[in-house]
Amino acid sequence: MFFLTNGGCEICEDVRRNSLEEAMKLCLENGLEGIVSEIKGIFRNPGAVTKIKESKLSLLSYGKLKYVCVPFVISPLKNCVV
Repeated sequence: MFFLTNGGCEICEDVRRNSLEEAMKLCLENGLEGIVSEIKGIFRNPGAVTKIKESKLSLLSYGKLKYVCVPFVISPLKNCVV
C-alpha cells in the first residue's frame, strides 16, 4: 500500500499530505511500501528523494510535469543520473 501526497503543492489540513518528509515518516511507522506524490512536490524538494531511497521506500509520481523532457547524462562510474 502506498501513501498519496501532493508534496506541498496544495495545503491540506492533514500535515502528512503537505510534505514528502511527513509522508515518509507515516510510511515507515505504518509499514507502507512507499509514496505517490505530485511531481511538482518532488521537484521542490529533490533532497527528499535520497532520503526516501535510503529508507527503502518506493516513490511514484503523477502530474503534467512528469512528461516534460529534461536532458540528462548517465554516469558510467557511479551508475547514476546526473
